[in-house]
Amino acid sequence: MDSSGKEKRRHRVIPAYTSPKDLGLEIRQPQDGYRFSVDSLLLADFVKIKKGSKVIELGAGCGIISLILAKRFPESHFKAVEIQEALFGLMEENIRINRTSNITPLLLDMKELPERFKAGSFDHVVSNPPFRKPETGRLCLDSQEALSRHEILITLGELLKISRFLLKPGGRFSIVFPAERTAELITNMSLEKLEPKRLQFVHADEKRQARLILAEGLKNGGVEARILPPLFINQ
Repeated sequence: MDSSGKEKRRHRVIPAYTSPKDLGLEIRQPQDGYRFSVDSLLLADFVKIKKGSKVIELGAGCGIISLILAKRFPESHFKAVEIQEALFGLMEENIRINRTSNITPLLLDMKELPERFKAGSFDHVVSNPPFRKPETGRLCLDSQEALSRHEILITLGELLKISRFLLKPGGRFSIVFPAERTAELITNMSLEKLEPKRLQFVHADEKRQARLILAEGLKNGGVEARILPPLFINQ
């Protein structure tokens, strides 16, 4: 109660995302270089996977998204693709120490995936891709962080083409991307027949513009889409 004797209402604060610790996960990542951020955790919470699905993550880094999804959906099977050897080594270690048997790590350039898998091999593609244009911001071409954050090794268009190839008809594609590039993302998803079905904007708080967009597309789906309520990270 306050000084006037009236009882104050308590508002329950709902976390914007699930932390690895909530799922009992121990995650090791580089002390220097690229480290996963809230983007990955938001995407891992956003993704909905049907029981027994075959899922592939493109650009898995240290494996954080696949590890969370493997815990959330233990009856599904995951391939986690990473091109950088140092991050791949950490992903293998994270899979081992967390005893996650339903993830298969692949050290591979995702551009080679159409040569490794048949068309329509997967039910769901998940990606937190490098989303900064090479010409934006300060860039070190040889750094692990630059390759993880900037479109150096793959572009959005290439990622979507590969995802379309990998997905079965009716398969789903989930991504987190900068909100400022929403129009580009939706246009390119539609061009590849990965029609947006669920969209959610992510804000730091109610006073700031959206920083990220979470999107789910359906291969060969119709044009109807659901815009979910905005997500505010700083409750």
